[in-house]
Amino acid sequence: MPEESKNKKEEKTVLEVPENITVKELAEKMEIKTTDLIAELIKNKIFANINEVLDFETAEIVADDFGFELKKVKSEAQKRKQQIKKNLGPGAKKRPPVVVVMGHVDHGKTTLLDKILKTNVTAGESGGITQHFSAYQVKKKGETITFLDTPGHEAFHSMRERGAYITDLAVIVIAADDGVKPQTKEAVQFAKEAGVPILVAINKTDKPEKNIEKVKKELSEIDLTPEDWGGKTVCVNVSAKTGEGIDALLEMIILSSEMEEIKANPNCPAEGFVIESHLDPKIGPVATVLIQNGTLLNSDYVSVGSDWGRIKRMEDFTGKKINKAIPSMPVTIIGLNDVPKVGSFLIGETNRLTAEKRAAKFNNIENERSSEGKILSTARIKALVKSHQMKKFNIILKADVKGSLEAIIQILESIKSDEVAIQILKMGVGNITETDIKMAHSSGAKIIGFNVNIDLSVKKFSEKEKVDIKMYKVIYELISDIKKDLSDILEPEIIRTDLGVLKVIAIFKSGKKSAKVVEMIVGAKVENGKIEKASLLEILRDGEKIGRGTAKEIQYNKKIVKEVKSGNNAGITYEGSVIIEEGDVLNAYKEESKIRKIN
Repeated sequence: MPEESKNKKEEKTVLEVPENITVKELAEKMEIKTTDLIAELIKNKIFANINEVLDFETAEIVADDFGFELKKVKSEAQKRKQQIKKNLGPGAKKRPPVVVVMGHVDHGKTTLLDKILKTNVTAGESGGITQHFSAYQVKKKGETITFLDTPGHEAFHSMRERGAYITDLAVIVIAADDGVKPQTKEAVQFAKEAGVPILVAINKTDKPEKNIEKVKKELSEIDLTPEDWGGKTVCVNVSAKTGEGIDALLEMIILSSEMEEIKANPNCPAEGFVIESHLDPKIGPVATVLIQNGTLLNSDYVSVGSDWGRIKRMEDFTGKKINKAIPSMPVTIIGLNDVPKVGSFLIGETNRLTAEKRAAKFNNIENERSSEGKILSTARIKALVKSHQMKKFNIILKADVKGSLEAIIQILESIKSDEVAIQILKMGVGNITETDIKMAHSSGAKIIGFNVNIDLSVKKFSEKEKVDIKMYKVIYELISDIKKDLSDILEPEIIRTDLGVLKVIAIFKSGKKSAKVVEMIVGAKVENGKIEKASLLEILRDGEKIGRGTAKEIQYNKKIVKEVKSGNNAGITYEGSVIIEEGDVLNAYKEESKIRKIN
């Protein structure tokens, strides 16, 4: 074989992937079935499920088997952090560490913060689960620490990801009585991709059923070997209930941040990251921003993604009015022209003109990206054709803040069915309005409200228009109900059970050819299986199916019975679509209707 041809044959497709990637994500990148990738991993003695996180080296080995070459890329968060470091300048100073607290639902993240902050955050959350992104600051031995609390429920995948990208240290909370769970692994993956150090808080150590050694073993299995097991991962035993280990945890956070040499320059225009936003009916757009570099002052002009404004009011995390926000400080700002997208970067501007220009430029870029995404590939055309053939479940979705809206949309998009599709006709932040009612009435849509209100007059209008409105405060209840609604739209699954085969040996009562429904009494021998009362029948003649019917009644030795088994003769009162003749074969069966559910 010529050298040129040989090299061409050995060329591999290059894929860019992060340092850590799940099995599912890698399979999607390579456009192969997840099951095929798992099978290949097993061949390499790696036993993993679809949510298992693979390090780059492992992913590289298995991708090579499928003809792909992997290239490690830095995450957007790492690129952003590097850019901020370059922009620090000579005035850079030490700043407080920003710590994200992540972990599986019910493992006690918010309760732990509650103990640290000496505030009752958990009691204010519906169902005891954090629904929003929250930021707080505490002091320990004169040092300030900024904490970000992220939701643990699976619906808030993107919010947890965002939290890991803007922080300096990740505290992974794991319950000592439960161990490492899927969302724990997901949180670890986010932290690794963001390039932040990981500290583990083993919570609920006050419980009798705790098993700390089991937790440490499971940590070792996800490449987080504890220090006392010969690894590098700092693990602190804590109890959010009793307060045990809290001081030790804070001290380890301060020590870890000192090793990272976290700095910022307070003497330059502010740079920050929107961690939450919503529309307040009384004061307009509101955004919670984490300042990463520079100082934000009251009356400063800012651009925030495709939005802009002038700061009219700032509040710290306690709601106290402040005049300036320094690096690592979470601050609520009022004065923007619109509600900014969560995840947008805030940049301090010199005047209104520069703020408007940057926002307009960003908006143009976003529009171009949106247009590029609408180019139809063959696969997309097929998907669109298929979607038009599907039944639609129309909804209008209203949420209190953009972060919640984003999380709900993300999980709704993950609900898959070949027969029914969710169609969001309208989505937005704010309370339910008469306009929403009118749209729902004209389109037959259901209105879903999450942590929003509805005025009495609007409620009465909805009742008049007979529009279905459901209000929720806990996201998994919302998702569960939507799945139930989708399941109700599905046609039930018909399950057929074959009972037996009979041969017609006599005709006792002939049917009328002119009748729409043929009624007969026939004698038949059960050659195998059985026939039951009310059995459905397939009539076969010379091997071909010619019609269907029902055994309305069956007899054995001239007595009405429930069933006749193999080797016996049965008298059958038949009702069906064709006239039966001697020698016909009857396949007896029954059908059951099974309600289907959307997973």
